[in-house]
Amino acid sequence: MASILYKLEPIYRYFPEVKGPKRHVSFREKLSWVGIALLLFFIMGQVVPLGATKANTQLETLQIVFASQLGTLMSIGIGPIVTASIILQLLVGSKIIDLDLSNPEDKGVFQGTQKLLVLVVALFEAFMFANVGAIPIVNKTFETVFFVAIQIAFASVILMFLDEIVSKWGIGSGIGLFIAAGVSQRIMTRSMSFISEGGGTLPGIIPEFVNQLSQGNLELLILFPLLATVVVFLLVVYFESLKIEIPLSYGRFGIGARYPLKFFYTSNIPVILAAAVLANVTIFANVFAGAGLPILGQVDSQNRIINNPSEGGVGFWITQGDLYGILQFKNLERLTNPTTLLHLFTYSLTFILLCVMFGTFWVMMSGMDAETVSDQMESSGLQIPGFRADKRVIRRVLDRYIPQLTVVSAVSVGLLAVVADLTGALGSGTGILLTVGILYRMYEEVKKEQLNDMNPALRKLMGGSR
Repeated sequence: MASILYKLEPIYRYFPEVKGPKRHVSFREKLSWVGIALLLFFIMGQVVPLGATKANTQLETLQIVFASQLGTLMSIGIGPIVTASIILQLLVGSKIIDLDLSNPEDKGVFQGTQKLLVLVVALFEAFMFANVGAIPIVNKTFETVFFVAIQIAFASVILMFLDEIVSKWGIGSGIGLFIAAGVSQRIMTRSMSFISEGGGTLPGIIPEFVNQLSQGNLELLILFPLLATVVVFLLVVYFESLKIEIPLSYGRFGIGARYPLKFFYTSNIPVILAAAVLANVTIFANVFAGAGLPILGQVDSQNRIINNPSEGGVGFWITQGDLYGILQFKNLERLTNPTTLLHLFTYSLTFILLCVMFGTFWVMMSGMDAETVSDQMESSGLQIPGFRADKRVIRRVLDRYIPQLTVVSAVSVGLLAVVADLTGALGSGTGILLTVGILYRMYEEVKKEQLNDMNPALRKLMGGSR
């Protein structure tokens, strides 16, 4: 099947490409490119496409995962980039497409095909969102819907090139940067904004609390989502710093070293995929209900699947529904309702099981399983001190940690996301997990870049350019 991708080369070879630097890029210059990319991202997130109006939909999870802003040029955000990347990585990882990504020629084919697939997925997603009403159209004709879809798809392609610029000329990943920026913007807006949004929604939490306090009403529950955000943020930072270190040595009498296994071994990938799956359940429930086939359930004005026993719908039991409002102490009498308790259990269990499934799958597909890691260690000449140099010994030691750590980390990130979502944490639990992880890795890269800038000799030793 790889030969098919080579036949597509006449199409994608004309796509623009961001060339990597052939010189050392200073830390200040990298920050400048990151700033330019962020500025363009925020600008496109405020521009409404011609023929459309700003959306008031509440598909927050989908917007966070895809760094999107419905009703603007960023309506599908990085969705096509992530989708195209996942599809190709799964095909390559499962050997359906036989490509060696260490081979520059195969890698070029992979990247070119990915760009072509991003364009196709962007056009499809943009048209689907505009056609089903997620993006309000002024005059809903086929021509208008198609014109709006073209604008949104083009903006997503621009994001793809901005991601390349950040990855090659900036710091970290452009996709991660856009997700963290979107979540941070939501947290700041919902905590500090003085302007009401969404047709009657209260302004930011802090201004609202001050307003209530000035009227003699001490409503501490107003601050609960802000407090939940801080607590979840601190918990994620703490767990990000936890790790298990396996002692290693290079050769029989080599220099000692340690191989770190992070507590969040699966990172945030399980949460991203689980949240995307459940968000898509809500989207399809909306589509089916609009077509008169509520097989997944009815959707309310807040785009949450509601319980309607007369029409059924499994979507209610596996998505969050109205649990957020109930558990935020707005309807205390419903907390003891058997339906509410069963809904809480089924939603939490579904989300966590999806996290475990995706986490296990991701570890195997990304080469983080015990067998692959032991192969890498053996090929690098590493061994466990006190044991003979044998891959089986290394794997036996890794098998004590990696399988259990995979499940525990997937359950932990899933549970943190569920608790944060149900307590109303700003930016959602998924968003906070993603943002903390992204910023933590970016902080490590910033430290490395500063070290390289301060010491040219060290940069040369680490393989950098002069």
